[in-house]
Amino acid sequence: MIAQTPGIDSLKSILENHTAKDTARVNLLNKIGYAVYSRDAEASRNYAAESFLLATELGYAKGKAESLWLQGITCIQQDPGNAMGLFEKALEIATQTGNHDGIAKYTNAVGTVYGMTGRDSLAVECYMKAISIARQVKASGELGKYLSNLSQAYNRMGRTEQALEGYNEALKVLTAINDSSNIATCYNSLGNIYTSQGNYPFALECFHNGLKIREEMQDLNAISKSLVSIGSIYFAQKDFSRAMEYNQKVVEIASKSGHKHALAGGLLNIGLIYLQTKDHKALEYFNKALGISEDLKIIPLKISILQNIGQYYLNELKYEKALEHLYQALDLSETADKKSTISSSKLRIAQVYHSKNDYSRTLEYAIPGLELAQELKMIETEKDLHQLLSDVYAKTNQYKSAYIHSNQFKMLSDSIFNEQNIRQIAELEFTYKFDQEKQAIALEQNKKDAIEASKRKLQYVIIIFLAVCFGISSLLAVYIHRLYRFRNRANQAIRDLELEKKRLLEKEIERINLELEQNRKSLTATSLKLIQNSERDAGNVRRLESVLDGTSPEGRKILLSIISDIKRMSRSSNWNEFELLFQKVHKSFYDGLNDKFPDLTANERKLCAFLKLNMSSKDIANITFQSEEALKKARQRLRQKLGIDRDTNLVVFLQNI
Repeated sequence: MIAQTPGIDSLKSILENHTAKDTARVNLLNKIGYAVYSRDAEASRNYAAESFLLATELGYAKGKAESLWLQGITCIQQDPGNAMGLFEKALEIATQTGNHDGIAKYTNAVGTVYGMTGRDSLAVECYMKAISIARQVKASGELGKYLSNLSQAYNRMGRTEQALEGYNEALKVLTAINDSSNIATCYNSLGNIYTSQGNYPFALECFHNGLKIREEMQDLNAISKSLVSIGSIYFAQKDFSRAMEYNQKVVEIASKSGHKHALAGGLLNIGLIYLQTKDHKALEYFNKALGISEDLKIIPLKISILQNIGQYYLNELKYEKALEHLYQALDLSETADKKSTISSSKLRIAQVYHSKNDYSRTLEYAIPGLELAQELKMIETEKDLHQLLSDVYAKTNQYKSAYIHSNQFKMLSDSIFNEQNIRQIAELEFTYKFDQEKQAIALEQNKKDAIEASKRKLQYVIIIFLAVCFGISSLLAVYIHRLYRFRNRANQAIRDLELEKKRLLEKEIERINLELEQNRKSLTATSLKLIQNSERDAGNVRRLESVLDGTSPEGRKILLSIISDIKRMSRSSNWNEFELLFQKVHKSFYDGLNDKFPDLTANERKLCAFLKLNMSSKDIANITFQSEEALKKARQRLRQKLGIDRDTNLVVFLQNI
């Protein structure tokens, strides 16, 4: 049994003493029902039912609508369809009576059902309407809840920045009124977003903040949600034993409290852990979770379970069973218009066909899946699809396409694994190794100095000894022999030290040469990319310019603006990456150019860089959006500034700087 809070006990005491069948009793019944619903849904339904009957008898519309809403929230997890009907009836009553607080509250509830059943666009409309009304009537408590619900819908739709903004605004509103329950919900939602971004320290902080509040409230259902979230962090970090520990707690609590949604989530997560550890128990837990999700009619949960069952069968090489479940997930995603799971379902279906060497069907699902992943900025899914497409195109001898997707896969992989952090770690490792080598050299030098000092001391002793004991030749011979051996060891140590220094120097030169070669290759690839992108951008500009004459003045203005934007973006994005690699490979070129010809403009320095790489006039014209005639004049002006005549080859001249 869960202990009652002082607030609930107080309300029950008031209800016992208030025997009159009036509107005050209706309000008390509704308040108690709401206070206990998260702990005892059945008791909450009983209070709501009694309130509904009394409100109907009294003709008390506001109390009747509230009791309908209360009945709806007690069954929303188990029966969203029934909850929707109750919320719509409550909304109808509130609209008829002009109850603005009620209209906002019940509209928000309708939006919650839409969100749970995969209709997020409709949910957003409801939440925004509720927020607008709450701002008008200055209902801070309800406003915080509605902002949280809107942010949750945005997050499901892949609009992460809007979700974070909304949650932070909600947290401020809820903190100001000390709404503990919804503050905890807000923390948990923020933690989920940080988890998806890979920011695990922030995510764990948010989850533990929420869990602490929920434990103080003794809210078992909410505690289950926090435990699921914390377990997901350890799962992402591949700490499967701790992830299993948290999810088993979830299953235990949810089984006792009857919270089926949390139970299905815990079973799904345990299945995922077994899937990662290649344990066949995964399918057992997935099927248990699937059965519960079908009863709940919660579409996003069912899609996730079907996808993971499909992955299980793919791992087992049971392709038809995998496709059966993945097609179900895709159908549900398309029906609910959930673009994120449409993309992930198409990725998994494509992976099955790839495993079957059916490359045409692989492309049929991988290409549209990639387009959606790019639209939603689903980096992990996009990365996996680029890798899949690169392999398919390579195996079908379409090497240019394979190369393009391979580059995209590498770029996204670098982004996901945070290239900057990897570089910092590498630098720390290099510094540590260098310090170790430096300490070793210093130690060898100290040994050498000690040997030399010892040698000098020994020589001095021998000289004194010879002067004093000239006649003791046998003893002197022994000392000379020892001195000879000692000197040989010292000289050998010096030679070894010199060889080690030479080895380290050669290793450093080899590293520098390797880095230079890599930079040259990168510059070549970037130059090719620069030329290809510039050809594409120039072609786009020419096509836009070709329709200028037949366009209205307003349309012409828009087209000119688009052309200007294309040129500006092309110059900026294409040049920045190229210039960075160019400076790595030709470190002294710009310095020499600026020292000898300080009056060159930025565009003239760009032209010098392109000419140093021996680019054709056509390629340079495409990159700079100049006509070949304008480029020819630019080269003539450059010759004048460089002070060279027409007989001197401009490219050769620049390559010698």
